[in-house]
Amino acid sequence: MKNFKVDFFIVGAPKAGTTALHAHLAKHPQVCMSSDKEPNYFSFEEIEKQQLYYHKENVKSESDYNALFECEESAKLRGEASVSYLLYKEVPQRIKSYNPDAKIIISLRHPVQRAYSHFQMDYSLGLVNVSFEEIYRNGPNHSATGNYFQQYFLLSDYADQVERYQNEFPHQQICILLHEDLIRDPEKTMKKVFHFLGIGKEIGPIELEKQNVSGAGKNVLIRILYQNNYFRKVSSYLFSENIRNKIKSKLFSKENIPSLKDHLALELQHYYHAGLVKLKEQTGLSIDHWLKSSATK
Repeated sequence: MKNFKVDFFIVGAPKAGTTALHAHLAKHPQVCMSSDKEPNYFSFEEIEKQQLYYHKENVKSESDYNALFECEESAKLRGEASVSYLLYKEVPQRIKSYNPDAKIIISLRHPVQRAYSHFQMDYSLGLVNVSFEEIYRNGPNHSATGNYFQQYFLLSDYADQVERYQNEFPHQQICILLHEDLIRDPEKTMKKVFHFLGIGKEIGPIELEKQNVSGAGKNVLIRILYQNNYFRKVSSYLFSENIRNKIKSKLFSKENIPSLKDHLALELQHYYHAGLVKLKEQTGLSIDHWLKSSATK
């Protein structure tokens, strides 16, 4: 395999459209996206040290990392999307050392909305059985829920995370997107991404499928079973996607996912206010509406 460097990185935030970005860019004839959407090659040390609860097999060697990019001859660029890259402090410097010319894509979502969407995803997967509010009240240093606080609340505090990339890369190598723009006008947003990457626009309309839409098990037993990664893999092997969807429609329901309480949404809006002001000042993003509303709907 020829030596190469990955050209661009979608670094987060989680639950802010990174899966949709990866999926759509993978369809572009000039782009080769990693076969593993989130290899976590530049963050596996921190993830394993923390013993995060997702139990994903991360990529640890350059040879394994390079093997993720099996490209067509038409591909001009290679890219990947590991959302853990936004949180950990050393990652921007590692990426710069690996490829100082790398381009960085950061997709952000209203912090309260993102935090609760992340919790809902984990709840639907059976990965968390503590309430969103209890995790928040316990804070980041709690022995049982500290990792959850990091994943939901700290990951939504964007200013310092974005600033670390701004300190390592020139502004022309960083593209910051808003999740709401990706949803409201995917064609315009993706054309912005294509222009940033220096590749031709695609022919025809751009439609992004909704990603990571899920419900929760209708009882505790179902949620416990679905929590088991081996169980999910065996189910994928035994049943077609159509059959799995029919089973999920019977055993899972969005109504079983708890809703965010109004008083907590308001409290979190205040919690993130100073960080959003800083983010606006350092990036110039048009996020005044984020400062005025919890935007949880």
